[in-house]
Amino acid sequence: MFLFAGMFLLFFVGKSVSKFNVAKPEVDSGMKSLQGALLGLLGLILAFSFGISGSKYEQTRNILVEEANDIGTAVLRADLYNDSIRKVFRTHFETYVEARIRLYENLSDTGPYLKYKAEMQGAQDRLWKLATDQSKLPNMLIPSNQMVPALNSMFDIAVSRDVMFKTHVPDLILYMLFTLALVSSFLTGLISGKMNVKEWIIVLSFIFFSTLIIYTTLDLGRPLRGFIKAESGERAITDLRELFK
Repeated sequence: MFLFAGMFLLFFVGKSVSKFNVAKPEVDSGMKSLQGALLGLLGLILAFSFGISGSKYEQTRNILVEEANDIGTAVLRADLYNDSIRKVFRTHFETYVEARIRLYENLSDTGPYLKYKAEMQGAQDRLWKLATDQSKLPNMLIPSNQMVPALNSMFDIAVSRDVMFKTHVPDLILYMLFTLALVSSFLTGLISGKMNVKEWIIVLSFIFFSTLIIYTTLDLGRPLRGFIKAESGERAITDLRELFK
């Protein structure tokens, strides 16, 4: 919304300035060439940003599915232990899974986020301690050889997911993208003369779709918080609740 308003405002500023334009025709031709170059550069930066965001969306979805698979594998391997230990494992796994789900449901709320992060870390520590304690007991070699690697994979993919959440399109590229969009609007207004209805529609369409594509690019780079969410990956995580019913 702010970008749309800014582009529209700068277009009118450029159009107002153009009323005082006394440049020669060849100067106007040069300005149009400059405008074309800036629009091409805007398209290049936009395509680059979209590529980064699209890649992050794809990687996030894949890493969610991988984490769900790793957790599911570890939970099933708790069945290798006797009933009393199995119940303790499953209790800690349930706490861990619920904390992971709640953690990413409260990304923008610092209080709950830190709370569920602490719960997740606590469940992780208890799972690891239980597995290592069991590995020291006689006749526990086979269950331990199965459970320990599964826990390692589960913890490692959680770290990868957290790091993925923190990555985004570099700020410098975003600043360039916004600046080019605003400057392009200004130059479009600067070299425009008296406009008819058709030309107004073209200009408004340019501003609207430029804003829409930039917003979509930014939203795509936030697959856990934006409108375009990695729903299939999130569903794979939440479906793990069924394992504890």
